[in-house]
Amino acid sequence: MPPTARRRAAVVAATLLVSGLALSGCTGAAGASDGQAAAGQVATGQSSRTVAGGTTLDQRVPDAAARAALVDQDGRRLTLGSLRGRTVMVAPMLTMCQETCPMTSENMHRAAEDARRAGLSGRVVFLEVTVDPARDTVHRLHAYAKLYGGLPDWRLATGKPAAVIAFWKALGVSTDKAPSDEPVRDWMTGRLLHHSYDVHHQDVVVALDPSGRLRWITIGRPDAKGGRLPTTMQRFLNDEGRRNLARPRAGGAGSWTAADLDRAVHYVRGLPER
Repeated sequence: MPPTARRRAAVVAATLLVSGLALSGCTGAAGASDGQAAAGQVATGQSSRTVAGGTTLDQRVPDAAARAALVDQDGRRLTLGSLRGRTVMVAPMLTMCQETCPMTSENMHRAAEDARRAGLSGRVVFLEVTVDPARDTVHRLHAYAKLYGGLPDWRLATGKPAAVIAFWKALGVSTDKAPSDEPVRDWMTGRLLHHSYDVHHQDVVVALDPSGRLRWITIGRPDAKGGRLPTTMQRFLNDEGRRNLARPRAGGAGSWTAADLDRAVHYVRGLPER
């Protein structure tokens, strides 16, 4: 995998939802200054505050994101629009990520468990949408989900490449496909891939309220310390991934936890803060 410094330079800051809210960083490399920049660069005239380490917003989701045709790990078709009426937490991922995505999935899965215990089943969806639709088929997402344990409110989604590209482009999350520097052994098949690739992206989570408006955003490394990362994914992590798992805030990096997602859900739904 490319070293962190190279990947920092590879991904240019993006603008989320035409709001002027810039997101800097790339997979595994978002620092504290990146998160502060995201929190501080809200469009003129918008009020915001910090909740659960993220920034509150109130913005319309572009039609290209709301209408993008996706399909989850069980073959069910969905769009953001079809999830109206529920709070939706959205994060990018790819199953061949060795640096941060396994921890993103751990936090999203754990937050879905927390929501169920809080009596919010069916009212919240934790949705991870791939940035690698060419490899992340429904079959592959299903196998990945089984590693963590299925939950009805935790969903992984893919789609036709054009739809997935349109989805993330509309949300202002940049993606950058780059070749791997070394062979990678596929966690699912066990095959050694000599010409694999990575897809760089920002480590970001956004929250939509039941009316479908963007209400909260956080950026930074997922802090899954104390979690139950599947053994298969622990073994799949590369050196950078193991460092991110053990020390998610190393170098002053911003980070977010499953508990942060839980608090954000309560904020978006207007529930008492936990």
